[in-house]
Amino acid sequence: MGYFDGLASGSFKTSQDGRRLFFPWGVLGSGYAIASEQDYQRLRQHVKAYTVVTLVAVIASGIYEPYLAPLAAAALLVCFYLAWMWRVLPRLQRSGERLSLQESMTSQAQAHSAVVLWLLAIASIVFVVTGVVMLVFDPGSRLTALACIVFFGLCAAKIARLLALRHRPAAPQL
Repeated sequence: MGYFDGLASGSFKTSQDGRRLFFPWGVLGSGYAIASEQDYQRLRQHVKAYTVVTLVAVIASGIYEPYLAPLAAAALLVCFYLAWMWRVLPRLQRSGERLSLQESMTSQAQAHSAVVLWLLAIASIVFVVTGVVMLVFDPGSRLTALACIVFFGLCAAKIARLLALRHRPAAPQL
């Protein structure tokens, strides 16, 4: 699976009785049962496409205006997601199940390849080091340097956690 498949997998899980569940709000809300395998594949592809478009739009908008444009793009994309879920969720059956952070991260860890995770970890560490270098040698860019250190530091920590979860044996299905 690719990088975006791995990201999308964090919103889905298979219940103990074999039903496919979708968690549109991640660990913050309950799940919704997906009626068929075809509906599951379609919804998963749509979530993946939304993730791709969101990443590209936020990054591309930063080319024109470093702070305000990405925030505006993110706000518009969140509004789009809310409207999309308002349309999709009534067609799904609400399940009483919840998605734990551990389940979401384990699903993502298994969906990403180890090579991709290692490359992302190395890139994140390089960006953290770049932020530290900026902080030391270009004090005028302090805000950008700190943002880089914090953001990519958190990315590196999450990726390290995903790498650790990849090596943990899977929990037995009951």
